[in-house]
Amino acid sequence: MSPPATSLLPATLDTTAASPLRVALLDQIERGEPVHLDGSEVSRVGLACLQVLASARATAADRDLDFTLERPSEALARMIGVAGLNEALDVAADAGTARDA
Repeated sequence: MSPPATSLLPATLDTTAASPLRVALLDQIERGEPVHLDGSEVSRVGLACLQVLASARATAADRDLDFTLERPSEALARMIGVAGLNEALDVAADAGTARDA
C-alpha cells in the first residue's frame, strides 16, 4: 500500500482561501482519508485559515484519521506561533526556522 498523497498548501492562505480550504479538508476527512499537508510554499497566512487547519486536525483526530502539516514555511510557522496554535497544529515552536538548502 502506498503512502497517502501530500497536498501542497497554496502560497496565500487569506480569508478568501479559508472557505475553499475548509470544504476541501472536510471532504477529505468525510471520505475517511488521512490529511497530509505541505506548508513549504505558504508566504501569507491569516487567522481564518489557521482556525480551519486547527479545526480540521481536531476533526480528523476525533475520527482516528492522521493529520500532518509537514514542512511549514517560515511565514506559516511564525503565524502559527503568534496565534498560539503550535500545540493545536502539532508544529514545533522552531519549525520553519531551519530551511533545507
